[in-house]
Amino acid sequence: MVTSVLYFGDDLLGSTSLHRANALSRLGCEVTIINPYAFLAGSNRLQNFLCYKTGYRFIQSHILKELKTNITKIKKTPDVIWINSGELFGIHALQWLRETYASKLILYQNDDPMGCRDGGRFLTLQTSLICYNLCVVVRPETALEFLAMGAQQVLRVFMSYDEEDHKPLEIVLRQPPERVVSFIGTMILGEHRDRFLVRLVQEGLPLRLIGNLWHKSSLWPVLQTIYEGCGRSGTAYSQAIANTAITLGLLSHQNRDLITTRSLEIPACAGLLCGERTSEHQLLYEDNHESVFWEGIEECISQCTELLRDPQLRNQISDNGLRHVRKIGVGNQDVCRHILSLVDELPLQSSMAR
Repeated sequence: MVTSVLYFGDDLLGSTSLHRANALSRLGCEVTIINPYAFLAGSNRLQNFLCYKTGYRFIQSHILKELKTNITKIKKTPDVIWINSGELFGIHALQWLRETYASKLILYQNDDPMGCRDGGRFLTLQTSLICYNLCVVVRPETALEFLAMGAQQVLRVFMSYDEEDHKPLEIVLRQPPERVVSFIGTMILGEHRDRFLVRLVQEGLPLRLIGNLWHKSSLWPVLQTIYEGCGRSGTAYSQAIANTAITLGLLSHQNRDLITTRSLEIPACAGLLCGERTSEHQLLYEDNHESVFWEGIEECISQCTELLRDPQLRNQISDNGLRHVRKIGVGNQDVCRHILSLVDELPLQSSMAR
């Protein structure tokens, strides 16, 4: 039984990494968090860019040195060493962790390390998969690719919402949501989200945009008219969803997304998800009953227009979505509990260590 976890991951408020660490704590684990990105604190912007593009391969000695310095904070041998994302950790760093602690290594990877969106970011990770006792991924393609690259055991789980951060706010639910369509997300080069949103504006949909980096779009003069600030977390994020009639679920196609965390967070916050029609969205939700889906911009415009005209239908769909997402076991605690249940069955040593 796992009672203590040494957790390497982003501890930024609102990050999905911190959500998972907090979920482990709520499950009764003693969790010690070390943010490995703090190891890069002395680097300038250019150095960070080069490290990202080269997969952190040329700073592995620095990572190991920082790891040894930070590990002195740990006074108790953890049952599990949980590494979120893992792009910073090469073979030598993982071997040192294994030699220092007789603990099982788990990788949780919620991005797409073999996709085209992030360039060389995950090159070091790809060569170190063999070191982990268990690799947890959120895409079936990634599961097969990890096995082909030498991972011992791979578990595919669904993306998840957080039971504490993503929930209906009573103070908000006493008021009807504003009759607007929102998109909450980041501007990503090459995804053409800006063109999509500008088209919705041109069609007369009442639109609200929240997120980061949108000022970098060539269409910023139009987007600026609907922009309501940078990305939000915690209560502010839940409130932004609950305060709007419809929330769009746009995917990252460069990241091979068929679903995203917002696909679960929006219904969990009592919002109405209006997302791209994919096999995974349709597997999770009944279309036009628990969420609403579209294929292409014309159908998106049509769906939003109809929903804005019918508040009763909107309320019914969002209520159904909230009940459903709570029932199907895709909260962070559900997912983390499942992962921990497998730990005792894992061999202590990786095949590489043998």
